[in-house]
This record gives sequence, structure tokens and C-alpha cells, in this order.
Amino acid sequence: MEIDNQKKDEVMRRRGFVAFIPHRLEMKEFPEFYYFPFNVLFVSHTIRDGQNVTGSALYEPDFHTYRKDGNLSLMRYHNIYGGECYLMIAYDEKNKQYSGEKFVNGKLFSSTDGGDDWQQFFTHLTMLGLATNEKCKFEIEN
Repeated sequence: MEIDNQKKDEVMRRRGFVAFIPHRLEMKEFPEFYYFPFNVLFVSHTIRDGQNVTGSALYEPDFHTYRKDGNLSLMRYHNIYGGECYLMIAYDEKNKQYSGEKFVNGKLFSSTDGGDDWQQFFTHLTMLGLATNEKCKFEIEN
């Protein structure tokens, strides 16, 4: 997995670690989606004015972007809160390898590569949480 350790340590100090392991996108009519998640959630926590604040951004598949090129299957996921925030998730069936990229405001924020371990890959993909200026929903704990 390619994770910028300095960036990861900074995020851990500021926000803590939260990972979300999505469910597979299992549709009998479309078995090609099996390697993709139903959705992907990024979460970050902070404390502002003595209150716990949680931000979350949910990404859903854009089925029209699915494509298969040889052994490589790719699909784009869009942030439901808008902006130029999206994920590109790919799975190489021959090499049993996942890869994912997160773009925020059209710029690459993070890139993750991993083997066939679903849980490990999505833990690494989501571990950086939210990016600055990423469209998200905020909740304040009372």
C-alpha cells in the first residue's frame, strides 16, 4: 500500500482514525460489479469549541462510468454532496489487485494500491478521512 506516512501521522493527530469497510455491490443482473463497493464513506472527527464534530462524505457508484479493459475493471464514484470530489476504483482480476484514487476539487488527494484483501484495501483507502474543502455533512455532538 502506498500511504504518505507523514500525511497519515498528521491526520491521526488532528482527527483520529475511522475506517469504513463497504459492502460488495452484489447484483445478480450485473455480476461484473462484484469487485466494487456499494458505496464508500469517509469520516473525520475533530473538537471545536469543546464539542465533538464529525464530518462525513459518502461516495456512490456512477454505473455509466464502468468499463472493462482486458482484466482491468474500473468505475468512478461521486460524492453525494457535490463538488469535483470523486473516487476511481479499479480491480485487476488477473493480478488480484485493487487500486483507488481520491480526487478533491479535481486534484489527486490520495492513492492506494493493494492486493485482493477487501477489508485491508478499503481500510487503507478511507484511513486519511476527509480532505480540506471536501464536500461533506457535519454533525455536532451535544
